Order: sequence, then C-alpha cells, then structure tokens
Amino acid sequence: MDDGDAGPAGAGPTAADFRHLADAIPQLAWIADGEGSIFWYNRRWYDYTGTTLDEMRGRGWAKVHHPDHVLHVVERYNAAFSRGDTWEDTFPLRRHDGAYRWFLSRAEPLRDGAGRIVRWFGTNTDVTESREAEAAVRRSEERFRTLISASADLIWTAGPDGGLIPPLPTWRAYTGQTEADYAGWGWLDIVHPDDRLRVTDLWQEALHSRTLFHAEFRLKRRDGEWRYCEARSAPVLSTDGTVREWVGVNADITERRRAEEAMQDAKELAESANRAKSQFIANMSHELRTPLSAVIGYSEMLAEEIEDIGETELLGDVGKIESSARHLLGLINDVLDLSKIEAGRMTVEAVDFDVAAMVDEVADATGSLVAKKGNRLRLDLAADLGRMHSDELKVRQCLMNLVSNAAKFTEGGEIALRARRAGDVVAFEVEDSGIGMTPEQVGRLFQRFTQADESTTRQFGGTGLGLAITRAFARKLGGDVSVRSEPGRGSCFRLELAAQVRSDDGGAAAVSLQPEPAPPGAPAAEAGARILVVDDDAAARDLLARFLKREGFAVTGAADGQAGLTLARALRPQAILLDVEMPKMDGWSVLHALRQDPALVDTPVVMVSVKNEQSLAYALGATDYLLKPVDWDRLKRVVERVHPGKDGTVLVIDDDAGARERMRFALARAGWTVVEAENGRQALERLDGVAPSLILLDLMMPVMDGFAFLKRLRQRPDGGLVPVVVLTAKDVTPDERARLAGQAERIISKGSLSLPDLAQELRDLIPAAGR
Repeated sequence: MDDGDAGPAGAGPTAADFRHLADAIPQLAWIADGEGSIFWYNRRWYDYTGTTLDEMRGRGWAKVHHPDHVLHVVERYNAAFSRGDTWEDTFPLRRHDGAYRWFLSRAEPLRDGAGRIVRWFGTNTDVTESREAEAAVRRSEERFRTLISASADLIWTAGPDGGLIPPLPTWRAYTGQTEADYAGWGWLDIVHPDDRLRVTDLWQEALHSRTLFHAEFRLKRRDGEWRYCEARSAPVLSTDGTVREWVGVNADITERRRAEEAMQDAKELAESANRAKSQFIANMSHELRTPLSAVIGYSEMLAEEIEDIGETELLGDVGKIESSARHLLGLINDVLDLSKIEAGRMTVEAVDFDVAAMVDEVADATGSLVAKKGNRLRLDLAADLGRMHSDELKVRQCLMNLVSNAAKFTEGGEIALRARRAGDVVAFEVEDSGIGMTPEQVGRLFQRFTQADESTTRQFGGTGLGLAITRAFARKLGGDVSVRSEPGRGSCFRLELAAQVRSDDGGAAAVSLQPEPAPPGAPAAEAGARILVVDDDAAARDLLARFLKREGFAVTGAADGQAGLTLARALRPQAILLDVEMPKMDGWSVLHALRQDPALVDTPVVMVSVKNEQSLAYALGATDYLLKPVDWDRLKRVVERVHPGKDGTVLVIDDDAGARERMRFALARAGWTVVEAENGRQALERLDGVAPSLILLDLMMPVMDGFAFLKRLRQRPDGGLVPVVVLTAKDVTPDERARLAGQAERIISKGSLSLPDLAQELRDLIPAAGR
C-alpha cells in the first residue's frame, strides 16, 4: 500500500490520508487479500500486540489468539471468507504484556466490477469492559432469580403505574394466580374485600409520592385461605429521576399475628383476673373494716368501764386489743386504697383549701409518732403557699405517709417538712437524718409490699404499701414523688402536685402538671363519594383528581382500561369518569364490561373524550358524556347528579309495626323514601336489593337484634360507609355504648324527640339526603 504524498489543501484524500486515518481510530484495523491473507495492519495493532508485520503476515494473526479459541475462530473465519459473507466474531487477543482482552472483530469484502472479492477490510474493537459489565448484570440477575426462588417471601416487581410485571414464580406458586391473572392490577382480586380500599389508597399514595410502600392486609392463598401478609416496596429510579419500576416483597405474617393475638388475649385475661382480684379485695376490705371498727369501739368502752370499776390492771390488755385492731384497720385501709387504684375506681374529690393550714394539721397528727423515737419535726413553709384546688384528704395522706416513713427510720434526729410554690405546682419535701438507703434499695422503694430489704422489714416493721400508695395518689393528683438518699446520712422525699385539679367520677385521671390540651375540634367531615378516574393521560387524571378533591370527593386513578375495570370491581366506586381512547382496553370495552357485571351495572359512568360520540355512549349505557377539554362547571353538575347520597332512602329496622308506621309517615313527609324491616335478618335481605343512604336501627328485636345486625352490616363490602342511627327505648349501658362506638353515628332514646325533630336530626346527619 503506497503512502503517496499529501495533496494540496482542498484536494481529494490520498493514500497517506487514509493511512493516518486508520492509525488514528481506536480499533485495531487490517487489510487482507481476496483469499483472506492479511498483508497490512494499522499502528494500533502493533502497539497492542507488540508484533511486526513479518510475524503477522498471512495467517500469522493466529499466534496472538487464545489457544482455547483459535481453532473455532479460524474455522468460522475460513467459512465466512470462502462464502464471501460479512465476518463477525468475538474472541480474546493477547496483549504485548501477555494479558488477554476480548475483541469484537468484523470484516467486509471489497469486490471489483466482475463481482470478485479483491480486498477484505477489517477491524477489532476492544469489548472487554462491556462484556464484564454484561457478565456482572447476568450474575446480578441470576442472584436475584436465585433469591426469589429460595425466599419464603413473595418477591415482585411492578411498573411505574403500579401494575405487577410477570413472570413472578413465587407469587404464582403462593397465590395460584396465572400471569394473566395477576398482571397489571389483577393482584387486587385476591386481596380481602375489606382491605382493598385501604391497600389501594396506600399503594397509590406511594406511587404518587415515590416513597416506600408499607401495608398489612389479607391475601388469598392458592388453597383459598386468607393469610395476613406484610408488604413493602421501594421505587427504582432512572438517571433522570423518574421511576423505572418498583421492587417489593410480601411476607406471610399470619403466625405472627396469631401469636400477637394470643398474647393480647392472655394479657386481657391476666388483666381481667387482676381486676377481679382487686375487686374482691375491695369488697372484703369493706366487710372487714366494719367489725374492726366495732372491736376498736368496744375496746374504748371497756377501757372506760374498767377504769370506772377500778380494775386498772386490765387496762393494759384492753389497750393491746385496741392497738392491734387499729394496726389491722390501718393495713386494711392501705389494701383498700391499693385495690381501688388497681381497679381504676379511685376518684378525685377536689376542694379549695389552705396549704399552710393543711400542713399544720399533718404536723399535729404525726407529732406523737415523730416523738416516739426522740425525733423533732421542723416546719419550713414559704409565705406564698396560698390555696390549692385538689383532693385534700389524699394530699394529707401523702404527707402523713412520708412523715411517718421518716419517723420510722430515724432515731434521735430531725425531720424537716418544707413546702414551696412555683406557679401551678406546689412542692413538698420531707427530709430526715435517718439510716438512708443505697441506690439498689431506692430502686425497689416504690414497689408494692416491698421495703428497702428484708432486714429493714424485720427491724422496723411495716407492709411496704405506704410509699406505693403515695406515688399512685401523687400521679392521680397531677404530680409525682421522687427521692434522694445516702446510706447513713438520711433521705429526702420530694412530692410535687398540681395546684389546680378537677374532680372526676371514678374514671381516668383528669389532671396534669402540663397545660390541659385544647378541647377537640369539630368532628371531621364525612368522607365524600369515591370517584374512579380512568384515563391513560397522567396530566388529565391529575387535573380531574384535583378538581374532584376540591369538591369533596375521594379520587382513585387508573392508567388504562384493564386497570380501571379491576379497580372498579375491587373498590365499587360511586361514579366512574372514563376516557374512550386508551391502550390495552378502550373505554367502550370497559363500559360494556361494567354493564355486564351485576355488581357494577348501576354504577354511574361518565365518558370523557376528545371525540363527540354521545349517541354510542348512551347506547352502551353511559350516564353522561363530556368532551375534552372538560368544562368544569358542567362536570360539577354531572357529578352532583350521580352522587349516590342524593337518593334519600332510609332503611327503618324495628320490630314494632306501629313505630315503623309513625317513622315512615314522618320521614315521607320530609322527602325520604322509606324501606322497612322488622328484624336484623330481614334487614340484611333488604340490603341485597336497595342501597340506603341511612339506617334507623332499634336495638332490642327478635331473630337478630341491633348489635348482631351492626356486626353483620360492617362485614359487608357495601355496608362500611352507610350511616347508622340507633333509636332505642332501652337504657344503653356504658359497655353497650362501647360496643356501638365506631358502628353507629348517633344514639337517640325513643320518646326524647318528636317525629319532625327526628327527621331534622337525620337531615342534619346527611345534609345531601332527601333533597
């Protein structure tokens, strides 16, 4: 190949130009004659292989091929060159340092005017990095497939729109669904009907926000059993930030749920047993206190009579009887207080009282006990203590317990009782110079029936209830008690209480050192009707969703007809906005399928399209037809017209025919349509043919009472959102109110409202109904 000379600027390329070009390209380039014998290589070839033309001339290139590949390469090379076909192959070539790298080789023939091959022009491109990357991807895919096969959980992938992407072998093996069954949104078909709406909302929220999806729900296994599963999924993002796919896992947590339920049952059983024990102790304490009071009273009377007759030697024995009885009575009183605390029956009876005066009374009452072991009681009261509004008896008992405790463990020392006020908190401190406690003893101090240690109990006596009761009282009164102590240097108990406490009726504590929370606001508005928007245009779905949500509707979107049909069957929306032109399944096919489904045949469907095909829409059963771009005022009127809450149908359930007649008369005059049932079972049968806006329910009925009806109603797919007003003549107990909580919107006593007032109550409950 003659290099020639470079021509003048602007002239055609010369041989030298092509040579420089061949040396400049990153590939290894070569030229062979018509028989395939190479006679020229570019500079890149020599730089890479470290060879010379003499070494490589003809078929010398075989020397730099890997010995494991060279025979196959030569065979394929000869075959292609003998046929005159384009040759392409991939194989490793040895570098000058002995390392092998993979190259993609390609050669094209050059023919003369007669069609004979006169030259072959070839290149070798280094593909080592790309092959390694492909191998890494394959290994990653193999590991992922192995993980899926080996995992006991269901690992799945979904597209950006939320539909599952087959194949998913573990999903199919667990659920029994075929690829056609679960592809797209078909997986919703095996989610429990009571869980579908919640799961759909959570999944769509994750799709919209591109955040982690997490939900627990029931999934039907291939044997038909509903199993609890925990699902998690995270988005996989492309380089531009868009979601490429979702990778998720479903773990069967049925056994865990059963274990948790068993633990909860055991906990409730233990708590019930504990409450029964506390109730028993409370009852027995009352029964024991009465005769003990008599023993103390008669002991005092006997002491007076013995003194009158001069038998003074008997006074000591009678005094021992009285002292023992008082000790036993004090113990029973402590147990009674403790049982009230455990049974939740301890009440707060708040009154106004002077703090300093109350502390003086405590000092007078404990004076003899403090002096019994040669101790002194010193009061240190701030001048601004003022008044408290709290349970004075409990505050006094707390202080007396603390002072008595200090007197018990101090001998020949001083006990200080201090009181300070800081805003809404009154703090008392009882400090002694007694035996003190170690940190381990302090840790056990407030446990019931526990003192510092067994030696303390043997030496100083006591039951270990006083401090436990003091802490319970303190917390009930909006505060707490704490202690600091050192062995041999005494202890200091600090009692902090709220200065203002409300009385209660035996329920939970109603006080706190913190400001009371603001009163709860008005109840949240009832959720609007659910609208399903089916449109493959994401922007159109977003616009419709924003408008409808502003109008008070709950909105679910679907990106194609198949997904829309699946969601409609799963969610039973109150209305559907349906685009006509969509992939997979167009709007007409979806509309036809909806009208063939008994559960969806009456669902209002509004077609939305750029084409004016109203006649076809109405012929196929559409409720209305809107042209894009959507006229929002017209859409609002259409949706208001198909809103299911406008029908104003009331189901009256009462075994009293006269009561049903009176309610039917009053409600019909107010514009309601009334359907009657004389018991719960008959009412459930009525629900198969009518979808009421409201249910009026009596509680006491034969065959099936109101409680059983409510339970069965809330288990139905169509019964979760129907408002229920309980209308009863019986006194509803607190337990029954708890059973009705969350099941009924209102409880009205029969006779408490006139019939017109009852109708107005229902109109206020559902303002849209009856119009």
